[in-house]
Amino acid sequence: MRRVPVLLAALGVLAAVSACQSSGEQAEAACAGADRAGSVHILQGGTNPLVGGARAGINSVGDDYEATLSLMGGAAGEPGTVSVKVGDQFTVAGHRFEVVEVCQSRVSVVDDS
Repeated sequence: MRRVPVLLAALGVLAAVSACQSSGEQAEAACAGADRAGSVHILQGGTNPLVGGARAGINSVGDDYEATLSLMGGAAGEPGTVSVKVGDQFTVAGHRFEVVEVCQSRVSVVDDS
């Protein structure tokens, strides 16, 4: 009789571990595009420096992996906010950037000037 509760507890632990592994795999797959060596990561929750002295931050990332970025430090007339997806380009502070990856908490860009 003691074996039944131990067996049930072991099955519960196994189910919990399987659920963690599944959600971890989903988290890694929650990106569009592919990061590249030398890319700049714009992270959720702050502003990050870009080549040329400008800074960028993430306002939001939609379910369709369209990110809205705030750009700071650019020249007058340059956009302060841009909506981008993988493959899109934007210019700030005289530098053109290409979006190579969009995740829920990170946008990766490469200097394409």
